[in-house]
Amino acid sequence: MPSAMPKRKKINVVVDANWHISACINRSSRRTLYHTVLKNTHFQIYYSAELLQEFEGVITRKKFSKIIAPNQIIRFMSLARLFLKEVSIRTTPALVRDSKDDYLLGICESCNADFLVTGDADLLSLETHNNTTIVTMGQFVKLLNLM
Repeated sequence: MPSAMPKRKKINVVVDANWHISACINRSSRRTLYHTVLKNTHFQIYYSAELLQEFEGVITRKKFSKIIAPNQIIRFMSLARLFLKEVSIRTTPALVRDSKDDYLLGICESCNADFLVTGDADLLSLETHNNTTIVTMGQFVKLLNLM
């Protein structure tokens, strides 16, 4: 009887709050791409209470109330939580010009992320942090042949 194949390590990924928001309000390609990443069994997507707080703070702004209803936000968050794994931030490195984004690097450290997917120019300028490669969603898709 052949031996079982070794289980492949999942790729640990952190997706910044703006990508979660974009997928929530955009009903076309971004949402489809977001769901493709979430449902891919080769990935483990991580979030923290801080990321969830940023998401809720932005998505509930008045300017978005015309685009998305509160019940849609709740449904989106419930769906996302099925695929995401929460992590507690142990340390928050102070490396980014906008200190409000430092928590993302803390998530990466706490879950030993392989990738941080973001559109933030300051984070992208770092290129890497510890063992985490910092990329745009477009770069992430190209690197991993998702589409």
